Amino acid sequence: MKTFAASITAIASILSGAVVDAQSCRPVTTVGDFDLTQYASAPWYVQQQAENTYTPLDRDRCVTAQYNLKDDSVPWWKRSWWGYTVDVFNYAEDGSGSSSGGKLCADYDRSTPSKLKVAPCFLPKFFAGPYWIVAHREGDDGYALVSGGQPEEVVEDESDCGPEGAEACCKTGDGINNSGLWILTRQASPSDALVDEVRGIAKEKGFATSVLFGVTHDDDCDVPDIGDSTRLLRSGQPQ
Repeated sequence: MKTFAASITAIASILSGAVVDAQSCRPVTTVGDFDLTQYASAPWYVQQQAENTYTPLDRDRCVTAQYNLKDDSVPWWKRSWWGYTVDVFNYAEDGSGSSSGGKLCADYDRSTPSKLKVAPCFLPKFFAGPYWIVAHREGDDGYALVSGGQPEEVVEDESDCGPEGAEACCKTGDGINNSGLWILTRQASPSDALVDEVRGIAKEKGFATSVLFGVTHDDDCDVPDIGDSTRLLRSGQPQ
């Protein structure tokens, strides 16, 4: 009986710890009055990102995201069997020139269009993961801070988040859904000051920035256009 009671106490302690961690993380608010059409109007270049299943550390070159809103005049079954409304094309390379990414599909909350959900196009929307636009600005110095949902894990070595710099810093998971953090810009090679500005915004909103790693964009990047169906992802650069 004592063993059973001890087990229950241990489980309760673990669950309590998880709840405390989640409550310690600042709730994420996404961009209000968000214009998804404008957001999708041009490519986004990832400058820094957190590691997860589909953004591994070695995919640190030429990382881009492109979007296209599906044509409402086309019958729904031709647009998307599962009701997706946005085409997504992600692209990344490793140091050898091997590329990954490809087409995904997305939908969004009609009352909060800055909360998208993304998945492979063959999967129902039930399986889509969150892709939240947390901060956004357009123009030559345009940027977007994007999170894979609400961060729930406190990063122990970082405690300078929040508006006053005195709150816990948190991260999302590192799997497929509910994971990821991205700093994107309209320019492929923005100033360090712009990236630092977005890192500061991330801190204020409670995100740990120690999880981010840098992405390189240079003249060797040759990213396919979202509408170019003739281009294939490369398994490696020709020797």
